[in-house]
Amino acid sequence: MKQEELIRKAEEEISALITKKVAELRKKTEKEVSEIEFIPRETMTGLDGYDVKIKLL
Repeated sequence: MKQEELIRKAEEEISALITKKVAELRKKTEKEVSEIEFIPRETMTGLDGYDVKIKLL
């Protein structure tokens, strides 16, 4: 698989997961998600991942 295809597939999977989790939060809390913030978690070797902060209305 080409690099571009791998990136596109990863983006689609991440988007689908976020959509699923937002729907779960909406159902469980009966509130809308107003903001999702991604905070980079970096190490000396580069980007290690993200911390996520979610705000509800």
